[in-house]
Amino acid sequence: MERFIRIRGFKLGFGAILIILSQNAFAQVPAFDRMEQLYDQGHYGMVYRRSVRCLNNPEYDYSLLPKYYKSLAVLQRLQKDNFRASHEREIKESFEFIEKLASTFKGKEIVRTHGNEIEALQLDLNAWLENERSLGNQKTVEFFSVLIKKSFPKAAYKGDQEVSWNASNSMELKKQESMIAFAEKLKGTTYVWGGMTQEGFDCSGFTSYVFKEFGITLPRVSADQYAQSIKISSEDAHIGDLVFFGKEGKVTHVGILVNQPGEPKKMIHASSSKGVVFQEIDGSNYFSSRLIGFGRY
Repeated sequence: MERFIRIRGFKLGFGAILIILSQNAFAQVPAFDRMEQLYDQGHYGMVYRRSVRCLNNPEYDYSLLPKYYKSLAVLQRLQKDNFRASHEREIKESFEFIEKLASTFKGKEIVRTHGNEIEALQLDLNAWLENERSLGNQKTVEFFSVLIKKSFPKAAYKGDQEVSWNASNSMELKKQESMIAFAEKLKGTTYVWGGMTQEGFDCSGFTSYVFKEFGITLPRVSADQYAQSIKISSEDAHIGDLVFFGKEGKVTHVGILVNQPGEPKKMIHASSSKGVVFQEIDGSNYFSSRLIGFGRY
């Protein structure tokens, strides 16, 4: 027999109570909305401090969001040497939190509604490690690449809308279109740190592999590929050109454009979260905000 509870004159079953509590757990809260806004703007220090205040306030004990935003802020800030040295325990706890996030009901709801933030964090961390590798900090790369791979399962992300490309059969672009047709055959190949074969690619390993098939030798690292390329404007960049991304002026990621002249920018690249995929650029907040420039070989 179903049990009931009276609230202000209304008799409600326990099922209804659970629904109300569930809805309340994910209702909009100004403190949480502000943390999300600040995180989106890149104010990770402020997010960290606000999340700590929320965690110390029993009023917010019902929600995982303060712990979630603290973990995101910590993992963004670990890219600074001085932060890593003084927050080892919090860094470890943050990786563990992300790893176990989808194992609870509340955590699954956060993954459902904030999956893009989690994926963007993984991309940022792998871009940081790309830069660390170019600086010769191999121990840092080896240590954190294991943690990232363990803590960010692919199943956590919502699938992107499928992106395709179209050949124009233009004689002027025949070689470029042949290049993308070849690259498309590698779609789905796993992302592997330092990978340069069909067993697995990293971003610059993928571009090097594709270009080598067409007689063009690229530098091994994405920053060098950008440095040695012929710089071109966004208006002139099209299929077969390279597109570069990064933060604070440092190139950490590269892809190959697949859009025809005048079309919205799209690329094929080795994504650290999904492997080799087609990806919108103009329609992606993550990539459009980190765009550094375009290069041609």
